[in-house]
Amino acid sequence: MNITQFTIEEVRCFAERQTFEIRPLTFLVGENSTGKTTALACFHVLADFLSGKGIDFNSDPYSMGVFRDIVRRSMKPEKSFSLGIGFGDRGGDVELTVEFIEKTGGLEPSVESIDIRFADGRIVLRSVDDLKWRFDPKTIDEEGNQYHLDVDTNRLSGDDPFFPLIDFINKRMDEKSQYQRPFSRFLREKMEKGYGFLSPGYDPIVPVFSTSPVRSRPKRTYDPTREFQDPEGSDVPMRLMRIAATKPKEWEDLKHQLVNYGKSSGLFQSIEVKNLGGSLGAPFQLKVKIRGPNSNIVDVGYGVSQILPILVYAMDASLPRPRYLNRESKAFFLLQQPEVHLHPKAQAELSSFLAQLARLGRQSFIIETHSDYLVDRARIEIRRGNVRSDDVSLIFLEPKRNKVKVHNISFDKMGNMIGVPPKFRDFFLQESSRLMGFED
Repeated sequence: MNITQFTIEEVRCFAERQTFEIRPLTFLVGENSTGKTTALACFHVLADFLSGKGIDFNSDPYSMGVFRDIVRRSMKPEKSFSLGIGFGDRGGDVELTVEFIEKTGGLEPSVESIDIRFADGRIVLRSVDDLKWRFDPKTIDEEGNQYHLDVDTNRLSGDDPFFPLIDFINKRMDEKSQYQRPFSRFLREKMEKGYGFLSPGYDPIVPVFSTSPVRSRPKRTYDPTREFQDPEGSDVPMRLMRIAATKPKEWEDLKHQLVNYGKSSGLFQSIEVKNLGGSLGAPFQLKVKIRGPNSNIVDVGYGVSQILPILVYAMDASLPRPRYLNRESKAFFLLQQPEVHLHPKAQAELSSFLAQLARLGRQSFIIETHSDYLVDRARIEIRRGNVRSDDVSLIFLEPKRNKVKVHNISFDKMGNMIGVPPKFRDFFLQESSRLMGFED
C-alpha cells in the first residue's frame, strides 16, 4: 500500500476537504496553530485503522480528545468529519475515505462509512446497527459499478475494515441473490487484477511511528527494563544495549550508520554501550566521543540524546525487513520538530540523512518543522541528484480567518519550488528583509 495522498475534512481548523500530497520526504510548514500536529495525528489514526488496530485518537504522543473536540465547530446540525488516503496498489490507484460520527451513547468517534473509489467504480461500506455481524450488499448501479454494503457497526469499526469485502468474495456464487452477483463479479475482478487489500491472506499493514517534540532525558546509568516503542525515545538505550549484546553484526552496521551521521553533523565521533555487569540484566551506560576521550551521554550536548531516538528508529527500519511486513509495506515516520536542540549544521545533515533513507524506498517521513535548514538541504540534495524531485513534497498550511488552506509545493530537478502561494513568499521574504534591517 503506497500512500500518495492524505485528505482531511471538517477537523478543527480544516473546513472543506484539504489534500496533502504525500511523498517519501514530506515537510509540513506553517505558523503555530495551523493544524500541523492535527494532520499528523489524523494520518496516524487512519493508518492504524487500515492496519487493523482499531480507532484511537488519543494514543501517544497525540491527545485529540473526544468527538466534539475533533470535529470542526460549525453551524451544521449533522456533524461528521472525514479522513482519507490515496494509494497505489498492484491493481491500480484507489481513493479511500472514512467518515466519522459521534458514537451512539458515547463520546468517541465511530465509523459511519468507508468510501472506496476505483478508476471505474465505487464501493461504499455503511454502518448499520444490529446487523448481527451480517453483511447486506446492494447493487446501486451495475453499469456504473456503484455498490453499497451494509455492515454491522461493530464490525465496521473493528480490527479488520476490509474483512466484509474479502468474506463476500469467498462465498459461493450460488449463495448470492441476483442483485448481489454483479457486486461479487466486480470485487473478484478487482482481486484478480491485483488489488492486494481484496486478496485473502493479504495483510494491509501500514507501519507508522510518531515521535514527540520533547524527548526523554538522558541518564548516567540505565537499568534494563522491558522493551517497548516510546514516542519520547526512552526505549532506545535499552534497544541499543540488547542489539550490542546479542547481535554483534547488526550492532556494527547500526553503529556505523550512527557514527557517519554523528561525524557529518559534528555531534559525535563514536558511540559505545558499556555494560557494567556480566549479563543482559546488568546496568549499562551510553558513551559518546565528541573530542578527546569517551564521555557519558549526560555529559555532552543535549542534542545527542534528543536526535538518537530518531536516528535509531529510522536506521532500524532500513535494515532487513521483519517477516510480518509484505513487500508493499512502507514504514511511515511522523516527526514533530526533529530539529529541537540541534544546531543548524546538524539540522541540515539530518535532512540529508532522511533524504538518503527515503531514496531507498523502504520508509517515508512526514516532518512537522520550523527549520529552513531542513527544507533548504532537501532542495540541495535534489540538485545534487541524491534524491528525486518527485520524492520530496513541501506542504504550507496558510491560516485564513478561522480555517486553514493547504498548499502543496513541489520541486523541479534543480530544487526550485513550484506552486508557491503568495503568502508563503511574503512571510519568508519579509523575515529575510527584517534580518537585513530593511523596513516592511
